[in-house]
This record gives sequence, structure tokens and C-alpha cells, in this order.
Amino acid sequence: MNKIWLKIFVAMIGGSIVKSFFPNSLVWVLVDIAVLGISYLILRRDYTVNLKSSMLFLGGLTAISVLVDVGIMSDTVSSLFILALLGWMLYERRSSNSPRPPVNRHKWHK
Repeated sequence: MNKIWLKIFVAMIGGSIVKSFFPNSLVWVLVDIAVLGISYLILRRDYTVNLKSSMLFLGGLTAISVLVDVGIMSDTVSSLFILALLGWMLYERRSSNSPRPPVNRHKWHK
């Protein structure tokens, strides 16, 4: 496991521990958004990680978690949505079989 993803995993576990101390759902939502922000700060340090794809996945997980915390979505439905999110991420990765040329950031990288 990459050290970056291990740090994000620790941030998520830490957020779950913090959420267990507070009975208020508003605090749970704020903790979820804080964990998403911490994950962004961790991911933007590593240039090898696809930041857009990773943040879409983590944003989807956060949105599902917020909907469960507020009480709009049940646990069973959230599990189905998480499975659908994982399937979408795997399908998206397989559908891009054609290698894309690297982005030329400067005019001398031709």
C-alpha cells in the first residue's frame, strides 16, 4: 500500500473516532468535510496520483457519508451506492485503454 493512501486511511479512521465522541449530526458532517480537505492536502503533494480521479472518488464517499449522517439515506442503500461507486471507478479505468499523450506543460517539451 502506498504511504499516501495509508495517510488518507488513517485520516478516515481518525475522523470516525472523532465522530464517535459527538452525538450531533452537524458535527459529523463537519468532520466528514474536514477529512475530505485533509485528504486533498495529502493527495496534492504527490504528483504521481491522479488528483481529479482520486478526489472524485473521495468526494463521492464523503457525499454518501454525509447523506447517511443526516439521515436521508439508510445504511443498506449507502452500501449499494458505495459498491456502485467502486464499480464506476473500475469501469472508468478499464475504458481508457488508449494511451493518451502526456500533457505538454511548456512549449519546449515537444
